[in-house]
This record gives sequence, C-alpha cells and structure tokens, in this order.
Amino acid sequence: MNVDFEQFKWKNRLLLVFAPDSNHPLFESLRRDISTRKHEVDDRDLVVFEILGVGTSKRDGTQLDPHTAASLRERFNVSTKAFSLILVGKDGGVKLRRNDPVNLEEIFRLIDSMPMRQDEMLQKGRSF
Repeated sequence: MNVDFEQFKWKNRLLLVFAPDSNHPLFESLRRDISTRKHEVDDRDLVVFEILGVGTSKRDGTQLDPHTAASLRERFNVSTKAFSLILVGKDGGVKLRRNDPVNLEEIFRLIDSMPMRQDEMLQKGRSF
C-alpha cells in the first residue's frame, strides 16, 4: 500500500518523522511532545507519520505495512539509519526538513506563520 498524498492535499499537513528505531532519543522526545499536545496537533490538521528503520511504522497510531514505510523513505530519500523530520504543507510542498533536534513548538510556529494557517485561525475566531 503506497500512501496517496493527494488524499491529504488541501485537508491536512503531514509530519513525517523518520528514525532508525523507536528508541532514538530525538524520535522519543518528539513523540512525547506530540502525545502531550495532541489537541494542538489536531488543531493544525497534522497527520503524523512515524517511519522506523526497525520496528512498527505508524500513521496517526495506525500500523503501516513495511512496504509503505520503505516507499516513504525512498520518496523522501531518508536512510533507515537516519533521523529526519519533514513537514509537508496542505499544498503538498515540503515546508521543513530537519535532521537535527527540533521541538514541536518550532514546528507550530512555522505552521502558524503560513498564510493558509492564519486564514484558518481567523475562521476559527483566533488571533495569531
């Protein structure tokens, strides 16, 4: 099963987190942040992919088959031994690509600075 990115276009932002395994410190830290700030993740229409070199890869907590995980690594050119974070905007474009420590607050600030997100916040009656 390949991931059809068209199904997310204009509806969701994608946060793809690649790691060698679930014990990788950058992966663990980010995963913890995401789970404690789930409401904020959902509010930004983020679909979170956890793509592991070893272990079970997931999309929003649902298991991905190994072929799908491998195709995502290939599509974004990420080694099974590397940590990488990729943010894909609602338009389907890569907005951020990092291989170093990144916290959720930085990702939220980037998303919140995007014109489409600012429109969403205005529609929801929030200021930015």
